[in-house]
Amino acid sequence: MATSESGISWICPRCSRRVPLRVDTCRCGTAKAATAAPAPPLGAPASAQPSAVAAPAFRTEAMGFSEALRSPKEQTLFLIGAIFSSLVWLLLVVSIVGVFYGVMGVVISLVVHALFLAHVRGNALRVSERQLPEIHAAVARSARALGLSEMPEVYVLQAEGALNAFATKFLTRKFIIVYADLIDACGDPRQLEFVIGHEVGHLAAGHLKWNAFLWPFMLVPLLGAAYQRAREYTCDRCGLAVVNDLEMSMRGLIVLAGGRQATRADVPSFMEQRLETGSFWSAVAELGSTHPFLCKRVAALQELSRPGTVAPVHRNPLAYPVAPFLAFGSIAGAGGASLLVMVAVIGIVAAIAIPSLLRARVSANEASALGTVRSVVSAEMAYAQSAGAFGPMPCLVSPATCVTSYQGPTFLSEELASETRGGYQYALRTSEDGRRFVFTAQPVTPGRTGVRGFCGDHTGVVCAGTGGLDDPSQAGCDFRRCRPIGP
Repeated sequence: MATSESGISWICPRCSRRVPLRVDTCRCGTAKAATAAPAPPLGAPASAQPSAVAAPAFRTEAMGFSEALRSPKEQTLFLIGAIFSSLVWLLLVVSIVGVFYGVMGVVISLVVHALFLAHVRGNALRVSERQLPEIHAAVARSARALGLSEMPEVYVLQAEGALNAFATKFLTRKFIIVYADLIDACGDPRQLEFVIGHEVGHLAAGHLKWNAFLWPFMLVPLLGAAYQRAREYTCDRCGLAVVNDLEMSMRGLIVLAGGRQATRADVPSFMEQRLETGSFWSAVAELGSTHPFLCKRVAALQELSRPGTVAPVHRNPLAYPVAPFLAFGSIAGAGGASLLVMVAVIGIVAAIAIPSLLRARVSANEASALGTVRSVVSAEMAYAQSAGAFGPMPCLVSPATCVTSYQGPTFLSEELASETRGGYQYALRTSEDGRRFVFTAQPVTPGRTGVRGFCGDHTGVVCAGTGGLDDPSQAGCDFRRCRPIGP
């Protein structure tokens, strides 16, 4: 009989799955033989061993979620989060404004979530006994092992090469979405079954049930992200309990890191990478993230099955005060649904803010154009007193070049004499006898850089309107289309 450090088990000769000694029949239906092959050492190449050391102590033979699977830190953080979130929701309830925004947040969340699930149902493969039956069977086994009363709806979605899966919930309906490339990257069905068991674990552990209530706590720097990381460790335990194969569970996580290379990856070497995660920048990144580093998650499975074999890695203490300002993973919330809610909120804020900013820019451009027109009209009036006639723009900027023996100041700055500035196009025309002039300012892109145009002429009147504002035949403003405005 095959003996491991974590218990006694036998290896199925048909599917190579490790089965606890107390179980006489493998899940594939093969009965226990009189003699089973010895267990290969952990860390040997996957091609050289059919399975890894199992963890019978965490096998859910009782067909239900066991609190022994829950990460110890999750329980403590959940209690803190429940107290904090209760106070936040209580403050919102006693505030009229808070109730309004709370209801708006719930409505927006439901609408965005419903639209996302509608997209999934219309564009993804729905797993069933006829559609991808092997995945359906894996979900059914996970649901039974973790005590779900009914199977969640499962969809396989193309995500342009992303390797991910997540569980979500809409009202009472439960869903699991698995990205297609993640399925292709799993070199062994047990790797995919671990991933599925992990996601079913979110449902069995009640994580999604408390998401909305704990949302205020999840936004708390450091603590919110720590709670979500603890939940990921819990679900890794669920995946291991479902698969009952330590090696394949580890490689199921490594798939998320190296894709198809997970089958031939060296597991001990990957676990050693965790020793580098205590550095300042690595700690900052993880403290703001909703998921622990994959190498640490793999090592946690090893420690769970073989207590005392994995040394803890301590984070740089300087990372804790810095992480809330440099890391933003905790803002996203838990799961794909919370990410969509965040995107929706950002979209709504942008929809409100961007038009306001555009209107403010248009108003600023118009104010600047009106000021320029008034400045040019004043400059022309002052120039005419010295030269006896109105002059072109260069004469206003450098009057000494146009007026003999003029030694006074300039009438207009070079900046105001530019033809295009602040979203407006400027033009100055004078009559041949120099007795009339007209100066116009028109938006470069009507409606975007400005709405109104402006015109000023030799009468000293400045007017505003749209379209053509000047009268070319009179070298002046067309006051039939241009309404005079005050000083």
